[in-house]
Amino acid sequence: MDLSQRQKVSSGGPYEDLVGYSRVLVTGPFAYVAGTTAGSDGSAIPPGIGAQTRQTLDIIKKKLAHVSYTLDDVVRVRMFVVDIKRDWEEIACVMNEFFAQTKPVMTMVQVAALIDDKMLVEIEMDAVAREKILI
Repeated sequence: MDLSQRQKVSSGGPYEDLVGYSRVLVTGPFAYVAGTTAGSDGSAIPPGIGAQTRQTLDIIKKKLAHVSYTLDDVVRVRMFVVDIKRDWEEIACVMNEFFAQTKPVMTMVQVAALIDDKMLVEIEMDAVAREKILI
């Protein structure tokens, strides 16, 4: 694989340089979004699962736009949740606001903790830009 063909996008968050990863990586027609949380762009982490889910999706949406992708291009979503029993319904409502029409595949799993105790949900995505697929 020619690594020069990769496009990388940063969100400016504190962990990307520390760990050595990109927020979004594009290769060919595929865009891969790293695990993203509220505050990943350096902004304050809001209280509440609904606000955190919405802020996380807004961060991802903006970063995908930097490489000419939209949430309509998303084909897979993975959500990592600190308290799934308490929060799944509110997360689902917010996700439906963003994905009611396109309905990508989604997985939600509970995790013991995220990197910051204020973080309640982390989301990663895969997207495919159909117009970029070479046939």
